[in-house]
Amino acid sequence: NFPDIIHSVDEKGRIVFTNRKAESLLGYTKQELLCMNIRQIYADEILEKLDKGFDHLKKSGDFAVESMLKAKDGTRIPVEIRSFSIYADDGQFIKTFSILRDIRPIKELQNSLVHAGRLAAVGEMAAGVAHDINNPLTVIMLTSEMISREMRREEVLDPAKQRTKCAAYVADTKRASQSIEKLVLHLRNFSRGVAEKREVLDIFTTITDALFMTQNKTTGSQVIAENCVPKGIHFTEGCPNQLEQVFVNLISNACDAMAGSPNRNLTIGISDFKRDEKEYWKCDVTDTGSGIPPGILNDIFAAFFTTKEKGKGTGLGLSISRGIIKEHAGDILVASEVGKGTTFSVLLLKRPPPQK
Repeated sequence: NFPDIIHSVDEKGRIVFTNRKAESLLGYTKQELLCMNIRQIYADEILEKLDKGFDHLKKSGDFAVESMLKAKDGTRIPVEIRSFSIYADDGQFIKTFSILRDIRPIKELQNSLVHAGRLAAVGEMAAGVAHDINNPLTVIMLTSEMISREMRREEVLDPAKQRTKCAAYVADTKRASQSIEKLVLHLRNFSRGVAEKREVLDIFTTITDALFMTQNKTTGSQVIAENCVPKGIHFTEGCPNQLEQVFVNLISNACDAMAGSPNRNLTIGISDFKRDEKEYWKCDVTDTGSGIPPGILNDIFAAFFTTKEKGKGTGLGLSISRGIIKEHAGDILVASEVGKGTTFSVLLLKRPPPQK
């Protein structure tokens, strides 16, 4: 009746013990499971990691990791695994003892928090969005009126000149309409809560879109924003909207941090970074704000921690952002000096450009 899967496998990966939870969760009978190799109940894309993890477990004796099971009907089940090795008196490996917890409810909660963070960001930008839509709407209304006036003129001395004027007004109307369409489409995609497929993407595009989403805040805060990431060079793999959400949060926080600063410069740069033999792109979001006191530097990524006034911040932005980047096998680092500014560094795994 234990609520988690318990199983043991021998030195060749054959399942030699399992409990009722494994049967109910995976859809196999106990007899079927005891005739299977451990590789048969894991998702195909993690089999290489499974083999390496099993070899490591046999040598180290202890192993903890998140992984992905595959049920009999093909259902994918994210699990948290804690495994131990059992050895004979002479030190010879005998079998493993593993506990696997279904973490789908946790993943659903994480996804809900990410979606809530997106909606909070959209809400914060609502006033700016209204302003951004109002400007092109004004253009559309004015050009429409000018076209109507031209069409109502009783006497036309130069029809060709009139057509040229009207064509120019129509072009202005089209550009303004496209601007609104782009903004609405971007907001719809940004705020959607559906699961996203990962793809190879250009980091330049992600940052450019994030700056587009926050342009009213940067302008309203009198912040000079500079994107130093070149186009078509730096690629990673991930969910476009989620990564954009991270940079929207960081840019928005940077603007808030520079509210009382005489110089308000926001710079986004990129460089190579290596950690644990993995190659990353390090995207630095640097502001010239007030900086973060050393005493709270370790707390800023905690959920619901905020230094903003009541009602002006949820304390979820940085927590959600780091969670998203962790899900992308990366990390967010921070360096700050009081009175001089802060740099948040987003580590994203390097990927080759997509095949054309």
